[in-house]
Amino acid sequence: MTAPEHESDAGSTPSFTARLLAATLELHQLEELVKSGNLDSRVLSEFRDAVYHIRSTTWAVQKWIGLSGKSGGDPFAVLPIMAAERVKRATQMSREISLDLQSVEVGFDTPGIVALFDAVGDLRRRLAALLKREI
Repeated sequence: MTAPEHESDAGSTPSFTARLLAATLELHQLEELVKSGNLDSRVLSEFRDAVYHIRSTTWAVQKWIGLSGKSGGDPFAVLPIMAAERVKRATQMSREISLDLQSVEVGFDTPGIVALFDAVGDLRRRLAALLKREI
């Protein structure tokens, strides 16, 4: 599709469409670099996780738009799927951060570490209440 075709889509703006087209081109270029095999396996793993996450998000948004436009379609049916994807991603990220802490890649001086501590504490309290477990 060309850029003008994208720009006529409902809810699209020319700048957003242009950014999506630029990102698509960049991803194709990155694919060629990845094929060269000359990269850190951990960076590749993080990249794969990010690509998976964006694929899941764009699928859910596309599904939401499709269901919103249908008579009798319930776009809110997509919300539990999106929540499940966030839980899965948060679990993956938590495991990765745990490894970073073990390998001393994350420390007291890491920007945002205190905010992360607070957020994880709040999340833990809410999960304990949901799962009816003691902290």
